[in-house]
Amino acid sequence: MSITYRIATPEDYHDVNHVLAESLHLHADALPDLFDKESYLFTPQQYQSIMYYSTVDIIVAERNNEVVGASVVELKYNPPLKATPPYYTAYIQFFSIKKGYQQLGIGKELFDLTKKWAQNKGALDLQLTVWSFNEKAIRFYEKLGLSEASKLMRLKLDL
Repeated sequence: MSITYRIATPEDYHDVNHVLAESLHLHADALPDLFDKESYLFTPQQYQSIMYYSTVDIIVAERNNEVVGASVVELKYNPPLKATPPYYTAYIQFFSIKKGYQQLGIGKELFDLTKKWAQNKGALDLQLTVWSFNEKAIRFYEKLGLSEASKLMRLKLDL
């Protein structure tokens, strides 16, 4: 299976949203109060603006002109803490591989390219948020060497 990896273009808008929507649906099933199956991750305007930011890229995996995976990664500035110098973190906003293409090594390769992107931008670390319910993703990221750095805890409030 021949997979190519590249930076997304404006023409990839619908394909990228389609791949990321699979992940959105998984999250909406588990956390319907936070995620909506009917929404797009990116409006056309948001997607278009990403194309022009030098600190955000969408890396896609493509097979036979079909986008089968996407990694949305952003470079973030971290102000100095105590006596440490300022530094940059690369943050994966969204990461998804289409069903039918999972467990074929595409996710690992896409992650490795995301990591190289971060290193080329001068980031000192690579971070992402993974929801506690998503045990499959947690195992995947742990196999790639990521470890838990913090816990985000939540209390849903009635209004």
